[in-house]
Amino acid sequence: MLLDGSPEWQRYLFIAATLFLIWEVWRGWKFGAVRSLLRLAALFCAWIGGTTAAGATGTVIGFVTKTPPLLAPAIVGLVVAVGIYIAISLVAGLLFKTTENHSGVVRWGFGLGGAICGLIYGLLLVWGSITMIRGLGALGELRVVQARNEGRSPATEKNALLLIKLKESLELGATGKTLQKADPLPTSFYDNIVKVSMVAGDQQALERFCQYPETLKIIANPHIAALLQDPQLEKAAESRNILPLIRNKHVQAAMNDPQLIAQLQAYNLTAALDYALEPQAPSRKGAPQPPASQRSPQKPGSGKTTAPKSSTSSTAISPATPSTAKKP
Repeated sequence: MLLDGSPEWQRYLFIAATLFLIWEVWRGWKFGAVRSLLRLAALFCAWIGGTTAAGATGTVIGFVTKTPPLLAPAIVGLVVAVGIYIAISLVAGLLFKTTENHSGVVRWGFGLGGAICGLIYGLLLVWGSITMIRGLGALGELRVVQARNEGRSPATEKNALLLIKLKESLELGATGKTLQKADPLPTSFYDNIVKVSMVAGDQQALERFCQYPETLKIIANPHIAALLQDPQLEKAAESRNILPLIRNKHVQAAMNDPQLIAQLQAYNLTAALDYALEPQAPSRKGAPQPPASQRSPQKPGSGKTTAPKSSTSSTAISPATPSTAKKP
């Protein structure tokens, strides 16, 4: 039930987004054009600084501790982003006046410009919230898939199911399709997150993924073959250290191969994942087929071909054959 979207939840999301936009327009009017414009600049600088700090932190931690950095880059990036945003906002508040400090036509100009900047600011945050909700929903689906692979009931992942329902509610109906188009990340990106987890958790699906024609072409590339046979890269993958991957001569050769880059750009990951997961549905349906041997005693009466074929299996059918032989 929690995996289905709710129109009521979607209504609440749109009401919250509308109220937030009205609030930002009012704040923009209050701050004025200059301070509202600097808020937009602060938001952009915080995003750039936060992502740069997160990437640098992950690389440094991976080089020093040889352990996979998980939360540290995100925390450092968030702290840096918040710090940049607060610093620019404080400078803007100290240097520039608000709308109420002006009068006449200047007041209206400052207020109207600030309201427009506030609307743009609010739309950017709503836009980012759409991506965040869809991304968290995809991570929730990933958790459910992992729970099934581990033999646990998906009902144990209550938070994950809640995120999935929130995502599905956002994507309901024609409005949901419009929001999906407005999302900077395509829908296939979120779907592939779940599919990659499903392929990684199933050895048969992983083999099918490697047997996909386009995957075989990439694996056949000499640079990729050298990468797969490099023991140093295998150790780096086990320690989850990215620096040896960057310094490795085979990686650099692969990055400078225009033919390989063209193959990677044309590679359809969604099609490859669908190809890998395709046989799973028939295999599950075929799981109940072993009891079909119990149906075989019902079929011998229909033709002569069954008796000669099962000469070795006659011992398995022997309990039934005496009764059929005594009837004549």
